[in-house]
Amino acid sequence: MMARHPLGESWTEAEPLSEINIVPLVDVLLVLLVIFMITAPIITPTLQVQLPRVSLSPGTDPQQTLIITIDRRARLAVNEKVLGPLRSQTTLKQFEREILNWKANYPASAAFLRVDRLVRYGTVIQVMARLNRMGVVDVGLMIDSDGG
Repeated sequence: MMARHPLGESWTEAEPLSEINIVPLVDVLLVLLVIFMITAPIITPTLQVQLPRVSLSPGTDPQQTLIITIDRRARLAVNEKVLGPLRSQTTLKQFEREILNWKANYPASAAFLRVDRLVRYGTVIQVMARLNRMGVVDVGLMIDSDGG
């Protein structure tokens, strides 16, 4: 029995079929869409990260990470070492020694500022300017990811 062409002509297997059957294409696209819809929320960064933890790339030594903390009372800390009030000259000198020591050991590593939201903007800028003068130019700001 001969298959009928949509335009009414007869079609035989010897003749090439010039129409594209899009049903399998649509099926494949719908499957890909479903896969994308399922995996997209998994791929997005929805991890709950609590400060002061830092996500490090594989192979990075946590000791290479410099975290500078300023609390709401303007006390300064470098990594886990509390240095004292930011306004104190003794604290600033010790801060510079700590930064220069860290920079000598890990010259290509980044630094992170972890600052309380109640600290004045000018204070943060002063610390960043001091870091810049000491040659630490790769400085990131740590934020709380929950937005609250």
